[in-house]
Amino acid sequence: MIVYNSIGEYSSLLLAGLLLFVMLYTKPRKTYVYRYIFVGNIWAIFSIILQIVILHMASNPGDSFDPRIFMALLILFIMAYNGVLYYIFSYVNMMSTLRRRQRKEFLLMYTALSTVYIIALVVDIAASGLYELTLNGIDITHFTRFYCVAGIVTCVICFYASVTNRPHISRVIWHTVCIIVPADIFILLAQIFCINRNYTVFSGITYVPVFTLAFLLFHNIPYDEQSGCQSLNALDEFLKKHVGRKKFFLMYAEFRMPTADNFIHENDDEIMYIGLNACRSIEGISNKITMYRLDSEKFVNIINCSDKKEALKYADQIRAVYDGVKAELKVPFNYLIVVEEVTPELDSPTKIRELNEFITKRFKDQNSSYYYVLKPEDMSSFGDVYNITVALKDIRNRLDLDDERVQVYAQPIYSVEDGAFRVAEALMRLKVGDKLYSPDMFIPIAESGGCVHALTCIILNKVCRAVESLEEYYDFDAISINVSSKELSHKTMYQDYLDIIERYDFDVSKIRMEITETAMFENYEQANRNMVILNQAGIQLYLDDFGTGYSSLERIMNCPVKTIKFDKTILYKSLDDDRMDDILTYMIEVLKKNGFITLVEGVEDESQNQYSVKRGFDYIQGYHYAKPGPIEDLKKYFNRKTSF
Repeated sequence: MIVYNSIGEYSSLLLAGLLLFVMLYTKPRKTYVYRYIFVGNIWAIFSIILQIVILHMASNPGDSFDPRIFMALLILFIMAYNGVLYYIFSYVNMMSTLRRRQRKEFLLMYTALSTVYIIALVVDIAASGLYELTLNGIDITHFTRFYCVAGIVTCVICFYASVTNRPHISRVIWHTVCIIVPADIFILLAQIFCINRNYTVFSGITYVPVFTLAFLLFHNIPYDEQSGCQSLNALDEFLKKHVGRKKFFLMYAEFRMPTADNFIHENDDEIMYIGLNACRSIEGISNKITMYRLDSEKFVNIINCSDKKEALKYADQIRAVYDGVKAELKVPFNYLIVVEEVTPELDSPTKIRELNEFITKRFKDQNSSYYYVLKPEDMSSFGDVYNITVALKDIRNRLDLDDERVQVYAQPIYSVEDGAFRVAEALMRLKVGDKLYSPDMFIPIAESGGCVHALTCIILNKVCRAVESLEEYYDFDAISINVSSKELSHKTMYQDYLDIIERYDFDVSKIRMEITETAMFENYEQANRNMVILNQAGIQLYLDDFGTGYSSLERIMNCPVKTIKFDKTILYKSLDDDRMDDILTYMIEVLKKNGFITLVEGVEDESQNQYSVKRGFDYIQGYHYAKPGPIEDLKKYFNRKTSF
C-alpha cells in the first residue's frame, strides 16, 4: 500500500506561516522587491496546502476517489508552483537596477518560459497522465518529477542570470545565490530519488527557506539588497567583536548632495544607478573591504587588514571611485572621507561614532570634498571631547542637583556708582576626572546632546544655596546665571527654574538670568513669553553679549530686560575707531534714558576701565577688577553686613 510521508511539507507550511506572521506583525523595510517575498510566500503557503491535500488523497484514495478532482488538484498545484518560481526568479533578478530597467523584457522572457512550461505540462498529461493507478495505490512519481525538473531548470536559469548580471548585484546576493542554487538543485534531485524509494515528499523546503532567508538578510536584519551594505547594528556587532583584538582600519564617508530643488532636471533613477555602480566598484577592489550604511548619506567601509600602507592604498582606491561619481553626476556632489586605524582605545562603537562626528565638524561648513587621515594628535583632542560627552550624558540622566562634577565659579562685578562689588556672574565649570573644563569647551557639546537644561538646573540650585548662605552675612544685590539659547525657545523652560528657587528662603530678586541677544531673537515670540514669566516671578533679566547680534533698539525696549550687557568686542573696537565710539556713546545714552542699566564686560586694564567709566557704564566686569573663582570666594568681594 502506497502511503506518502508528508512531514517535510507540514514543516515547510509551519515555516511559511511563521514567516507570514513576522512579515505582518513586524515593521520590515518594504523595499522595491519586498512584495516579491510577501506575495511569493502567500503562493508558497497555497502550494503547500494543495500538496498536502494531494498527498492525503493519494495515500487514502478510498471508494470516493474522483480522478477528475485529483487531476485538477495536480494541475492547480503545478500552476501554483509556477507562481512560486516566478516570484523567486523575479526577486533574484529585480535585485539589480539594470534588470529593473529591463522589466518589460524580463516579463516577456518569463512569459515565454511559462508558455514552454504549460506546453510541457499538456504534453506530459497527454503522454502519461501525471499519475498512475496501481494495485498498491496512487503513484504520483511522474507528477513530482515534472515539477522538480521545472524547479531545477529555474535554478539553472537564475544562476545564469546572476552570472551575466554579476557586475550589477552586490557581493552578498552573489554569495547567497551561489549557496542556495546548488542546495536547491540537490534537494530537488533528492526529492526525485526519495519519491521513488520511500514515497517521501519534502519539496516545500526548496522554496520556503528561500523567502525566509531573503527576508532575514535584506528586510529584517543586516543587509541592504541594492547597495549590498550591512546595517548599523551589523557594524556595531563587528566592532564589539574585533576592537582591541585585531588591527583593522575604518573609512568613514559622508556625502553632501544639493537640496531637492537642484534635482528638477536630474533623473533620480540615473543617480541611483551611478551610486549603486559605485558600491559594486568598491566591493570589487578587495574582499577585505566590507560596506556598512549608517543612513542615506553616511557610510562606513571596514578595511580588514593590519598593514597601514595597504589600508591606505585601498582607501585611495575607494576615494577614486567617489571622484568618479563626482565627475559622472550632473549635480553638485561632495564627499568627506575620514580614515582611521581602530586602536584598542576606541573600545566601543559609540566611541568610534563620536570620533567621526568630532572630526567631521571641522569641515561642516566647507563646500568642497575632503579626504582626511587621522593623526595622533586628533586622538588626544578627541579624548577630552569624548570624556566630556560621556560625563554630560551621565549628568543629564542622573539629574542630581548636587552633582559635584558641575562646579560653580563666580566673577564679581563692580558698581561704578557705589564704588563696590554689588553683583556677580555665576560661571560653570565641568570637572571630569582630574581635569576642569571651561564653558567654551563643554557647552556646545551639552547643547548638541540635549544636556544643557540639566546643567542649568544644577548650577541654579548651587547658586541658590550660595545666595541663601551669603545673604545672611553679606550685602549684595544679586548673582546672575547664564541661560542657554537652546532653552529660551522651549515652552516650559522656566518651570524647573522656579521650582528650584522656591526650595530656598531668600528674596527671588537675588537671582538674575543672562540671556544672549542671538538666542532672544531666534524665536522672538516664545523667548519674550518666557522672559515675561520669569520677570513676573521677580527675576531680573540681563541681555548678554549685546552688539554681537542683529537686534534693534526698538525691539529690545519692548522686552522685559533690565540690564544691557555690552560684549567686549564692541568695547575694543570703540577704543580704536572714532565711528564705533560715537555709536557706543549714542547707544548708552539712549538705553539709560529709557531706564536700562548698562554693563560692560572684558575690561582688563586701566585704559579700558577709564574709557568705560567716562562713557557712563553703570557696571564694569573684567580681570581688571576680579578674576573668576569658586563661588565661595565672593565673601572676599562683598561687604559684610554691620548688623545681623
